[in-house]
Amino acid sequence: MAHAGGVTVQGAAEPRARETGAPQRDRAFKWIAASAGACLVAFVVFVVVRGPSHPSTPGSAALRGAPPVLKVGTVAPAFSLPALGSGQPVSLASLRGRPVIVSFFASWCPDCRAELAALASAAQSARGRVGVIGVDANESSQTTAARLLAAAHATYPVGLDANAAVATRYLVQALPVTYFLDAHDRVVGAALGPQTRSSLQHWVHHLEGQR
Repeated sequence: MAHAGGVTVQGAAEPRARETGAPQRDRAFKWIAASAGACLVAFVVFVVVRGPSHPSTPGSAALRGAPPVLKVGTVAPAFSLPALGSGQPVSLASLRGRPVIVSFFASWCPDCRAELAALASAAQSARGRVGVIGVDANESSQTTAARLLAAAHATYPVGLDANAAVATRYLVQALPVTYFLDAHDRVVGAALGPQTRSSLQHWVHHLEGQR
């Protein structure tokens, strides 16, 4: 064996070594390629099965774990509650024969405060055709609730559900929740979260067709 310029020269025996080593390198290369291909296929299958990845946000978590509501077509539970402040008891029966919007809220709930003006507007525009009832659930301050309603010009009847007994029967787990009932107290729909003037106006028109 001789060395020339740092390159190993093995004479006549070298070609045989190359011939022996080449198949081994080919087999190793094929094994690596096959393994890489299998990994790629497994990754593609994983991505397809798992579906697209979404960032975890409060909104998306709320959608994935949305609280239950009364099913459409269910007859809404009857109730009679003391009026917030003073006045006659507030009952669902008092509006029988008309579609009704039932709003569950509380003064300590920021989203509830945000929708009071929209509810007041809906009650005014639908007067005589669609009724609106507020259910003040688990209230911490009746004085604050009365002040917020007055500031929003909300004149619809509001019942005080001090222990959230009515809210529990309506499956309310978080506020605000709004139920839409037809003239026979059957649930037409429900909405979780604060409502806007446009969304409530849409429901008013829809309920008018349920009479």
